[in-house]
Amino acid sequence: MKAVVFDLDDTLWDVNPVIRRAEQIHYQWLNQHAPKLTAQFRANELWQYRMGLTRRHPELQHFVTRSRMRAMHECLSMVGYSEADTLRLTEQAFAVFWHARNQIEPFPYALEALEGLKREYLIGALSNGNADVFQTPFAEYFDFALSAEGLAVAKPDPEAFHAMFAQLELSLGEPCRPEEIVFVGDNPEHDIEAAHQLGMKTIWVQVKASVKAPAYYDQRIDSLAQLSAAVKRCY
Repeated sequence: MKAVVFDLDDTLWDVNPVIRRAEQIHYQWLNQHAPKLTAQFRANELWQYRMGLTRRHPELQHFVTRSRMRAMHECLSMVGYSEADTLRLTEQAFAVFWHARNQIEPFPYALEALEGLKREYLIGALSNGNADVFQTPFAEYFDFALSAEGLAVAKPDPEAFHAMFAQLELSLGEPCRPEEIVFVGDNPEHDIEAAHQLGMKTIWVQVKASVKAPAYYDQRIDSLAQLSAAVKRCY
C-alpha cells in the first residue's frame, strides 16, 4: 500500500456547523459592505437564490465556489450595484466566506490518525467541496489536495479519480496502481462505490451516520481512532 487519499467534508470534520458559521460571518460582512443587498435579501433568501441557480444550471451542482460567486454577482447586480462594484464585492465577499469556511473542527482522533499514517504513506485529498485542507489544522499531513473546482470534474466521475492517479504518480515518482491506494470517505456513491469500481481499497467513515450504505466497502469505521488499523486490514 502506497497512499491513503481522503474525502474531506464529513470524513475528517463535520461540515454543517462550519458552513452555518461561515454563512453568518459572510452575511454580517455583506450587511456592512453591501447594505443594498441585505436590505432586499435575508440570509436564507440568498441561499435559496443560490440553490435555485444550481437547479437551473445542473452543471454547477458540484462546483460550489463557481455557483456561490455567480449567485452573488447576479444578486448584487439585481439590487443596483454597478458592474465594477459587483465584481469587487463578489470577490471580497467570497474571500470572507472562504476564510471562515476553512475554520474547521476536526473529528475526534482525526489529527492523531493522520499523524500516524503520514509516517508510512503518501497522504492526499480528493474532494467535491471547496475547503482548502492546507488552510486547516491538517495542512502538515497532506502531500496534495485536489478538488472538483480545480479539476472541473467531480466525484463519482472516474475522470476525477484518474486525475488523482496522475497526481499520485507525480508525487511518488512512480506509477501507483489502484489496489495500492486506500480511499477514505463518507459518501456511499461519490467516495466508496466510485473508488471500489476503479479497483481501490475503501474505508467507509461513519462518524456521522449515513442512512444509505454503499454496495461494497473493505472496511467501515465509526471513529477515526480506528483508521490506522482499518488501513492495515486493507492489505
